[in-house]
Amino acid sequence: MKKRVALAVVLFTAALISAYFALESFANVKLKEKFDRRLSKLPYATSYSRFHYSLGPNDVEIDGLSMKGNLFSLQAQKLLIDLPYNFREKRFPPFLKVVVRNGYFRLELPLLDELLGRSSFGFDLAGWYDFEGNRLDAFFFLNLKSLGSLSFKADIDNLDYPTVERFFEGRTTVNPILRKGELSHLEMVFKNDGFYDTFLRYAAKQEGTTPENIRKELLSMIKQSFQDETLYTRIGKPLEEFINNPTCLKFEFNPPHPVSLRELEKLVSSKPNVKRVVEELGLKLSLCG
Repeated sequence: MKKRVALAVVLFTAALISAYFALESFANVKLKEKFDRRLSKLPYATSYSRFHYSLGPNDVEIDGLSMKGNLFSLQAQKLLIDLPYNFREKRFPPFLKVVVRNGYFRLELPLLDELLGRSSFGFDLAGWYDFEGNRLDAFFFLNLKSLGSLSFKADIDNLDYPTVERFFEGRTTVNPILRKGELSHLEMVFKNDGFYDTFLRYAAKQEGTTPENIRKELLSMIKQSFQDETLYTRIGKPLEEFINNPTCLKFEFNPPHPVSLRELEKLVSSKPNVKRVVEELGLKLSLCG
């Protein structure tokens, strides 16, 4: 009797495992077909070497993605997409995460080549957003190899998923988002890995001077622009420190009270009051490690 029970358990487990992999294989085929249809509609030559869907973590892994247009080319050794629970539905996703590893980008723009000394870049990229009740959290990271990286993180309160979904589905304007959403925290971090020196060389070439003279001019401009003590402490002084030690610079917005997106739009209008913006948004710059 015990042997029969054990055999039944083994057979049942094996059936579950077989069903799991069969379902994953079926989903992989269907998602690949959908992905191929999307790529075929793009006005660029695209290809990839491998497409794989994992049922457990509910994510897609694409290897060897390549895209080429008249003025650009893009390659990604690996593209990872963490899918939302409703990805099979034709709805705006409440959560999405995208990661690009070992990417390569080339842009045929003479100005870019003149500014940075090249027109092709290796890069890594990651980004996600997530709705938690009436709160939207978003993150973005871009690393341009041998130049630097930029990360961005934002927390927006009082903004629910249905409101944003209706906007992206064309059922409403952006006004409800601006009226309801409130910025509670915003952070941007720039880590220098060659961009600053490249900029100094470019500016020096344009002005017919030396990079050191450009650095001194920047320091002088900061002194003139931030004579107000509050503005100098929060913005000017950290900028001076970064110019003298160009490693990492952090921009933080920590408003005393969450600021509505509509009010934020007014604050950063065409002629903003800089001191008011700094105080109401709690703007502060600082060096980071």
